[in-house]
Order: sequence, then structure tokens, then C-alpha cells
Amino acid sequence: MDKIFLVAFGIFGFTLIFFSRGILIFLAILCLSLTAVPYGGIGRAALNLRWAFFVLFCLHVFSDIFLGRTVRRIKPFDVLAFFFILFAFISMSYSAFPQLTLERSATVLALYISVFWVIWKYAYDRGKENVVRIILQAAGILFFAGYLMIFIGPYRPFFAGRFSGIYGNPNGLGVMSAIILPLSLWLFLDTRKKSALFLFLMVVLNLFLCASRGSLNAAVISTGYLLYIRSRKYRPLLFFFSISVILILFWAVETLIKQSFQAYIRVESLPVLGGRLEVWPIAMDFITQKPFFGYGFGVEDKIIELKRVVLHRHSGAYIHNSYLGITLQLGALGLVVFFLPLFSLLYKEIFSKTKEPAPLLRYALRASLIAGLLCSIYESWIYSVGNAMVLPFWIMIMLLVFYRHQDNDKIEAADIST
Repeated sequence: MDKIFLVAFGIFGFTLIFFSRGILIFLAILCLSLTAVPYGGIGRAALNLRWAFFVLFCLHVFSDIFLGRTVRRIKPFDVLAFFFILFAFISMSYSAFPQLTLERSATVLALYISVFWVIWKYAYDRGKENVVRIILQAAGILFFAGYLMIFIGPYRPFFAGRFSGIYGNPNGLGVMSAIILPLSLWLFLDTRKKSALFLFLMVVLNLFLCASRGSLNAAVISTGYLLYIRSRKYRPLLFFFSISVILILFWAVETLIKQSFQAYIRVESLPVLGGRLEVWPIAMDFITQKPFFGYGFGVEDKIIELKRVVLHRHSGAYIHNSYLGITLQLGALGLVVFFLPLFSLLYKEIFSKTKEPAPLLRYALRASLIAGLLCSIYESWIYSVGNAMVLPFWIMIMLLVFYRHQDNDKIEAADIST
């Protein structure tokens, strides 16, 4: 623990000397991503160290307010975020684990301040593209470290034949890769650099080797949207090519690689979705007992044990569905307050009518949001700040909101000028 605090103070001194928010954001993404590493106590150390980064982000916010350097006013989404966070804290009053609820509510508050105020200002000052490059640089280091472990690591990054990289769970690697894939494709299309192509290929290989069925589906759908929306001129050709590839794959699966494919998708666990169809009805039963306010924020992984339910096919303590998970914790009210703004943002982005085509990065961010919402069907992750994928994902959401904020500013400026 003493070493952790020494590292924290070192980071604090470093950021005070250089006052580089870009370095702070990069290190924070690395730190929160390392929480998923189960080896050598790295994950536990990262969980403790993350508080140092949250404190530093809060200090930046207070300094901006004190010095009058804030770059935006409070918006409707801030009110929704505040209501959700307040509700999470209030749920301590009926939570079976109030200390845990307090801690996890505090991490959500810290995440909101860090992303929507500190990193927002960095995007305003340095540009959205620089923020995305920071995310991709951190992800690239983590993915490359996972492949290095195959050759030189003390631990082998394969679990039951599935690649997990430095993460403890191949599904975690799958979710991270699915939400990063559209951005890595954007970087390659934008720069045409070999390093960007290398990152994109690493992400694709991650998805193939981790064999996470939900993440693969999410990656295909989200990246398909990005390619389709970008290729206006070649959409008929793209459609014909996609159909041809699908038909060829169906033929190959039914003839040449049938057994290998069945082993790859773990056909024996498909009828129960890896045990999810066993735990989802149980979660629904729990929800019907407390449908409006749930059992308290952050207690999802404790409910099954608390209710003394014995599971036969399902592994792990989580529900493995973010929609059921948040409803279990905060009821129907929490589900609406948390997910309705995300779906509303996606709807407005996809069906927005603008005279000029959006930048390619904006399309990529939409695709990452699609991937994140699809992955939430199979994994409990989107509201857990101790999760490796949460900080990069919510930075992507913030950047989409930032785009809409800029659009509104342009409309207001046009109205004033007329």
C-alpha cells in the first residue's frame, strides 16, 4: 500500500510540474485498464491507484473553476447524470451492502467529473482527435503486452483455448476490442500509417482469438455500420460483396470447416448462452420483488450469494447483462435514467439531418456506442468503474456529446447572426 501512495504522489508531482492533462489521461486509462489484470496483484494495486487519478482530475476541475477556465455551462445531460449519481448514493439507505454502495457510487461520481469536465476541456483545447489517439495509444500498449505474454510472460494468456491477453477474462478482451475496433479503423483510414494498420489488425486478431460471441457480433454490426455510412458511393457494391462473403462463409461452415467452427463457437453452450439463460430468469425474479428501486447500486455481484441461489451452468457472480444488472441494482427508474440518454444520443446521431456529412471520427464514435450497447446484452460492465473498458467507453460518449454541443453552438451563432 505504501508503494501505491508513493506512485500516486509521484504522478501528482509529475502532473504539477508539466501540467499535462494528456499524460494524466493516458496514465489514467492505463491504470483503469490494468484493473482487469489478475496476475501478481496488479489488478488490486490498480484499483487502489485509480483513486489517485480521480483526485487529480478533481483538483484540475477545482482549479479551472477557481481560475475561471471552464469551457462550458451545465447542460441537461449534467442534470441527468447528477440525478443518477444522487439516486445511487441514496440507495445506500436500503442496500444490503451500504459500504460497497457508497464506494461504487463515489467512483461513478469521480468518473463523471473526470470525463465530462476535465477530459471535455482537454478535447476543447487540443481537439477530439487527440483524445481518441490517447485512447488508442493506451489500448495498443495493452494489446501488444498481451501478445508478448505468449512468448515471454510468466503467465499464459489463454483460458480454455481462448485468448485473454493481459486480461483475466477473454470476454473482457472481447468487449474492449469491440468498442476500440471502429476507432482503430478510423485511425488507419485517416492516417494510412503502418502503425495504425498494425493496431487495427491486432484488434481484429483479439476478437478472433478471444472467441467472445457477443463481442464478435457487436464488432461486425458496428464496423459494418461504419463502412456502410462512409461508403455512400459504393454502397451497392459493398452490399453485394457482404452478401457474397456471408454466403461463402455459410457454405464453408457447412462443408469444409464444420467441426472446427462448432468447436470455435462452443456449440454445446449455445442453447444456454454460456449459462446466461440460467441466471437471467433468476435475475428477473429478483427484479420483480423490488421492481422500482432495486437492491442498491453496486451490489449486483452480491445478490446471488445473498439469496443463496445455486447455479449449475452459469459462472461468476455477475448477471452478465448490463440492462438486467442496472435494473437489479436501481430498479426500473435506474434503468431508464441510465440507458435512455444513451439510446436517445444514438438515435439523434444516426437520424440527425445535417447539410454537411459528419466527420469520419464521428461515425466511428457512433459505431463504438453501438458496439458498447450490444456488448451490454451479454456482459455486466458499462456502469462498473472498476472495469477496464469503462473509462475509454465513456470518453467516447463524451466526445459524441461534445459534437452535439458544437452543433448547437453553431445553430445559436447562426440564429444570432441572422
